[in-house]
Amino acid sequence: MVALTLGAHAQTTTAPLEVVNSALTAVNDLGRQVVLGKMKTSLERMYPQWKERLSRRLGSEKALEKQFDEAVAEMMRQGTSMISFRTYGFPKVYEVFPGKKVEVVDGKEVETMINTKWLLLVPTEIRYRVMQKQEALVIESKGFQVAIADKNKLQWTFIDGAGLTVQEMRSLFISLPVDMELPEIKRRTVPREELNKQ
Repeated sequence: MVALTLGAHAQTTTAPLEVVNSALTAVNDLGRQVVLGKMKTSLERMYPQWKERLSRRLGSEKALEKQFDEAVAEMMRQGTSMISFRTYGFPKVYEVFPGKKVEVVDGKEVETMINTKWLLLVPTEIRYRVMQKQEALVIESKGFQVAIADKNKLQWTFIDGAGLTVQEMRSLFISLPVDMELPEIKRRTVPREELNKQ
């Protein structure tokens, strides 16, 4: 087992390597589906409480789906397409979602507070092809996906890190540290010389 530093309640604990690998595989699969044009996958695999919150802000889940469809249609009208997706670096790992576990200690039942979910901040790199004045540019966007799963299931759901704030994260997962830092989000136009080397 490989130990990772966790940030829940600013305590150090460990996460098995299979948890990290499972999350990375799930995030990469999500990205692959979107690159293949299956954009709705990101809505289908969205963390349910986050999806519910976004739906409430817009009035309904149908309104959220409509806004999503309109954004995808606008990308296509502008000649923008996602051409690659990958994870990179090492994710930050947290334990979240307090719950209780009952154990028998010295013949007596004892309740223990535990965190029931894994939450990983997974750095991502997405490249888009954008048409501008008859010229194709490649834009690289470094961001992150928040991957969340019950510890006993590892069926991952996601929150896209674009525009996400620490306050929003902590309102969903109160055990996250107040001083947590989200991965940096950066965009750049990839120089043609760099593309030619690949």
